[in-house]
Amino acid sequence: MDMLNTRFVYRSYSRFPVHCSMMYLGQAVSGQGIVRELSLMGCQALGNAPVTVGRTLSLRVALPNSHEPLVITQASVKWTKGLECGIAFDHLEEREKVRLQQVLDESLARRRYTAAPHTDTPNVPLIAGP
Repeated sequence: MDMLNTRFVYRSYSRFPVHCSMMYLGQAVSGQGIVRELSLMGCQALGNAPVTVGRTLSLRVALPNSHEPLVITQASVKWTKGLECGIAFDHLEEREKVRLQQVLDESLARRRYTAAPHTDTPNVPLIAGP
C-alpha cells in the first residue's frame, strides 16, 4: 500500500510558542491576529479575517521587546483551519531576518535555562553505592 502522507511535514527550523499581535494584508483581505508559533521560515497564526491556501500576504508582527514591527513583505498561506493558518515567509529582508533570529535565539535561551529539573523519582541516587 503506497500512500502519500499529506499531514506530516518535516521542518528544518524549530518553532517557538509566542503570543505576538500581527496585521496582515493581501489582495482581497486584511486583518489582525495573533501569532502563536514562530520560526525563521514561517508562523502559525489566528486571525480575524479568513485567508485561503495559496494567498500571498504581507505581515507586520509586533515582536517582544521591540518598538517597531517585524515587516514581512511576502508570505504565503500554506494551510487553513477556520481562522487559523500556517504562513511561510517567502521573502524577508536581511535586516528583518537578523531581528527575527535574535528573538528566536532569546526564546531558545529562555527555554534552556528556565526548564524545571527532572523530578520523576525524587530522593533516588543516580548511582547505587556498595
